[in-house]
Order: sequence, then structure tokens, then C-alpha cells
Amino acid sequence: MLEMLIVVMYIAIIAAIVLPRLTGAARSASEANLRATLREIRNAVASFQAETGLYPVQLADITVTQAPDTGLTAVGIEVGIMAADFHGPYLLAPGGGLPVDRTNGKRQWDYATTSPNIGRVRTLSTGTDLNGEPYSTY
Repeated sequence: MLEMLIVVMYIAIIAAIVLPRLTGAARSASEANLRATLREIRNAVASFQAETGLYPVQLADITVTQAPDTGLTAVGIEVGIMAADFHGPYLLAPGGGLPVDRTNGKRQWDYATTSPNIGRVRTLSTGTDLNGEPYSTY
């Protein structure tokens, strides 16, 4: 009986050491996924802008198959898009639409449509990563 108690104690000690590391690894993977997703979205916005000369009026415009009616200039003025310049969709996410932010589980992103930050995309997740850096700075 004593041997069994010692074995159970060893298992509990090992679990106490390993479980926090596994939790940290999952969070680290989630943060890496967030950075990669932001990079994809930002590249899609840049491609939209490079081809049409305009920024999307709304972030979802990077996922559509037909040219939106309008886009935004670098100073935030809404003007018509030449359909021949549009070669979207610029981003295809599983399930359609915008990709999921793995840190908050939502398909919502902070997309700036006013100057001087027009076209800037950030996460809406609050809090900080494992290094203490706020998600909002990604």
C-alpha cells in the first residue's frame, strides 16, 4: 500500500511540473496563430490596395468574389472601384468570410478606415501575451 502511495505521489509531482508547460505551449501556439493570421489579413489588404489603388471600405471586402462598388483612398475618401482592377477574393478563410482570431474565438478585427491609419488591421483581443506584450500591438 505504501509503494502505491509513493507511485501516486510521483505521478502527482510530475503532473504538477508538466501541466503548466503544456498550458503555456497551447497559449504560445494561439499567439503564433494570431500573428500569422494578422499577417495574412494585412497581406490581403495590401494586395487589394495594390491592384485597385484603393483600400477596402470594410475588411470583409477582401473576401468577396466580385468587386465592391467603392474603396477608400489613402486619406479616407470613398471612390468607385474599376471592376477590371479587382482580382479577389484576396483572402480565403475556412468556412468563408474573415478568419477566426484564435485568442478570442471571433471573426472580428479592428480595421481602420480613417487617415492616417487607413488600412491598418489589429486584433480586438485584450490582454497580453506570454512575453507581456499587449495583443493590441501585434
